[in-house]
Amino acid sequence: MKKEKRKTKNCLNCEFPLKSTFEYCPQCGQENTDNQISFGKLIKDFFANYFSLDSRFGRSVHPFFLKPGILTRAFMEGKRVKYANPIRLYLVVSLIHFFFFSINMDGKSDKNEGIIKQSTSDSSDNAPAIVTETDDLDSLDNSWPISGKEWGIISRMSRDKAADYSIRQIEDSIHNELKPFAAAYINRQIIKLSKSDMPAINRYIVKNIPILMFFLLPVYALLLKVFFSKRLYINHIIHSLHLHSFAFIALTFLWIIGLISSSWADTVDIVFLIAIMGYLVISFKNTYQLSLMKAFYKVFLSGFLYTIIMGLSLFFGVVISLLFY
Repeated sequence: MKKEKRKTKNCLNCEFPLKSTFEYCPQCGQENTDNQISFGKLIKDFFANYFSLDSRFGRSVHPFFLKPGILTRAFMEGKRVKYANPIRLYLVVSLIHFFFFSINMDGKSDKNEGIIKQSTSDSSDNAPAIVTETDDLDSLDNSWPISGKEWGIISRMSRDKAADYSIRQIEDSIHNELKPFAAAYINRQIIKLSKSDMPAINRYIVKNIPILMFFLLPVYALLLKVFFSKRLYINHIIHSLHLHSFAFIALTFLWIIGLISSSWADTVDIVFLIAIMGYLVISFKNTYQLSLMKAFYKVFLSGFLYTIIMGLSLFFGVVISLLFY
């Protein structure tokens, strides 16, 4: 039996005066009832508000997957209410993508196949690859920020699980407090990393990648602006959101396959790469009204430049992550 609504005189959300005939608040849109919300209603509201499972989402699915570039083109033509909000689409897709990506990277890290790999010479220990002893320590004595002998001390003390030296004890052993601020800070980070296990380090780095990718979105849009200068920059932002969303969806399926079987993922990864490239070409063609060959050329050139930018960004992103680990 359906539970009868107990209506209120004022909206419980914004306190706007309500008539008894009002089913919803005309000011904020909240339902006019003081009944406690059910768990099912809470889940339904979550999907409705954050995953935008409404008519706009339904209208967006077909052109998004089967007519690349049409959604961006519609935005350029002013049709911005008919289809799903591109920012919300990207946020939802990236949330799902990076969830499976992090799980996939956790599995790779456990097999020493993560972003940062453990030195094979120290495979029985947990010390990261960047902390290893050298055959000729004396030859590095004058290196900055740490000498060869200090490398050896940090490496030995970090791997000594029986003594379990603290970070402060290892710092004291190399007289880190006497070094300049920058050198002392870097040495402290080296010690932290050497005492951490590789999966933990990789998880920390992976956690920061979604933030990095979000900031790369406008960079890619800027590249598109260079190639299509007559278009407004906001149009390239929307196109960048749509293209990244599709790439994340395709990669999500690849991560899921990798969780089932890594050998399958290694076999079909080229298929997903071709699918993404094909999507980009058609999207360029439809969005900017290009011939197929011209679209392919601009996808290839912009993709080449973006790959370089992304590679450098990921490299510096890893370095910054390690500096603040």
